[in-house]
Amino acid sequence: MSSEVLSRWEVELEKLKPHIHRNYLPGHKKGGSVAYQTVNALAPSITGLYHSALLLGFLRRVVSAEINECPSNDPHRCALYAYTEEGDHMGWHYDTSYYKDRRWTVLVGFKDESSSRLLCHLHTRNPNRDVVKLELQIKPGALVIFNGDKVYHAVSPLKEGESRYVVSMQYVTASDMNPFMRFISNMKDAVAYFGLRGVFGKGKVR
Repeated sequence: MSSEVLSRWEVELEKLKPHIHRNYLPGHKKGGSVAYQTVNALAPSITGLYHSALLLGFLRRVVSAEINECPSNDPHRCALYAYTEEGDHMGWHYDTSYYKDRRWTVLVGFKDESSSRLLCHLHTRNPNRDVVKLELQIKPGALVIFNGDKVYHAVSPLKEGESRYVVSMQYVTASDMNPFMRFISNMKDAVAYFGLRGVFGKGKVR
């Protein structure tokens, strides 16, 4: 990703900062997030990358699957993650996708002034493979692509005075989701990421 695009993102970041919803779930995560509707309203160059046909074509070749954007009512389809306070982190977990088929996460490095790392354990659900452990710094403009249902992952805690911003994008092979599971998914996002307004506010930005 070009330095020009990253410069536009940095300008738009200042508009997003007042809308960062912080949350703390002991034993699981601590940090801040901004849902798609707000990102789209205030940072169109960020969601512009998400909607890019060139990026989608590249991702399809990488994962060898006919992936597409998540439905417009998914607040996680393109979101900002903000790690800005000491101890901000993400605990070890697999992503749980409620879509009827596969979902991929694309993390885009944005602004990183930290020692925090994306931690990944590969092949943990494959008894025929040795577990591979990775510690990744997602540098500005870099992409990390993975199926979160299969990769055990975490984000190491932030130290005092550090900050880290990452854009998270989600793509799926099928956009179908049972209405009850959509409600469960939205409630999880409201509690763990964006708050009730971020999930159910229908894109209203004050």
